[in-house]
Amino acid sequence: MKKNVKAVIACAAVLAVAGGGYAALMLTDDSSDKPAVSSSNEPAAVIPDAVLSFEKADIKTVAVTNAAGGYEAVPSGETGADGQPVFTVMGIEDLDVNYTLTASLLNSAASLGCDDIVEENAADLEKYGLAKPQAEVTVKTASEEKTLLVGNESPTSGETYCMIDGENAVYLAATSSVSVFLNSEENFINTTLIEASADGNNPIPEIITIERSDLDYDIVLKYDDSTSESDGTSGTLATHYMSEPVFSYLDVQKSQDATQGFFGLSAYTAISAHPSEEEIKGVSLDNPLCTVSMTTLDGDSYVIKVGEKLEISEGEYYSVMLDGVDVIYAVSADSLCWATLTPGDITSKMIFGTYVWDIGKLEIDVNGGEHVLFTGSGTSDNYEVAKNGEKCDPERFQSFYQYLLKASAEDFVIDEQPQGEPEVTIYLETQNGTTKQTVEFYEADGMKSLIVVNGIPCFKCRTAYVDLLIENLSKFDTTEEFVMNW
Repeated sequence: MKKNVKAVIACAAVLAVAGGGYAALMLTDDSSDKPAVSSSNEPAAVIPDAVLSFEKADIKTVAVTNAAGGYEAVPSGETGADGQPVFTVMGIEDLDVNYTLTASLLNSAASLGCDDIVEENAADLEKYGLAKPQAEVTVKTASEEKTLLVGNESPTSGETYCMIDGENAVYLAATSSVSVFLNSEENFINTTLIEASADGNNPIPEIITIERSDLDYDIVLKYDDSTSESDGTSGTLATHYMSEPVFSYLDVQKSQDATQGFFGLSAYTAISAHPSEEEIKGVSLDNPLCTVSMTTLDGDSYVIKVGEKLEISEGEYYSVMLDGVDVIYAVSADSLCWATLTPGDITSKMIFGTYVWDIGKLEIDVNGGEHVLFTGSGTSDNYEVAKNGEKCDPERFQSFYQYLLKASAEDFVIDEQPQGEPEVTIYLETQNGTTKQTVEFYEADGMKSLIVVNGIPCFKCRTAYVDLLIENLSKFDTTEEFVMNW
């Protein structure tokens, strides 16, 4: 599939960069006349232990040429935990190299096992794919140099034809051992854009800003400080809330990817290292579809730019760049919820999200009707409440507040303006003063009420909810049960 991704990118960018990450890889021969291992009445040839055999510490370079352009691997100067040299790839040393893959390269270049001899004196190399090899691998030491030619896969599963340049014998080697020689330079780039913590305790995003070319507003998500407090005032369970384009609590499940999807974000493949301006423009990363900026509580910042969408038969990808990393990646659309996210996708239907025992003041003003002020103090164990200065039953207050919690953001709105005076105005303030919320309900069309939060039109609900709110408030000083459904 990686080959298809690169081919799609090449078309999108309208580029033909020789040897670059945009070359479509055509690394296998699908012809149906692949030769089987030959047999004869001649004495069996002695199978060598290895096609390539070098001491790892002696290798100076491993130079590979293939359909993707190729690469040259050299010692990085570092030594691994096994005491063996660590190799890197020239041209991408400044990037996050996948050293597990370079170790695999070094293993195959130093000791490529031979599974069988196909033909000792091969005259027709074309039938093995060795007349025009899939890859040429030159291994150099201070005193020796050998070039391995990698041909087609054999009909024998898991085996590939190969030979040493200048010799006549054709061998079978494990496909898993030679496949590393078919990689492009970009394949050696680590595909993890932002590392996740090994212990699962990732940094906490403080502010997430999503800018989209198809929206005329930004989406801003902020960390709710009260979620870190043992006596926190938030009852929504979500760690973040939306501050723009409107204030809203977030649905804890639906918002998880948007707020926690940064750490561990990985690409399917890197498609261009050190891309040119033309390459960046070719996949619309000069004018991104989406830019996601995130700052953590630790003070670290990340900016992800999402460019052109790449649709291939195996799935959907986006071209992506991470600020500070000079690489274009192909990232699965499933990992980039920000590219298509709208506010209504992640917001909670809750208008009020404060625990009842955290309320310090709850003021309700009915247009042309009652004006009630509830004041509260204490904790969940000893909470006390007064109505208009007179103590009242905390359980009665809790039952009434349960109705307020049922206020539901049934429709998400941004550009609708309220008309006239609010039918009901509610002001809520927590005891510690961290939450100060004014919610107004205005009459709107279609038996709906427009909900304005802190001066900004945000949602709509059924007018029946507002009518019943007024009715329940009038019942507070009676023994009648509050009606909870409308």
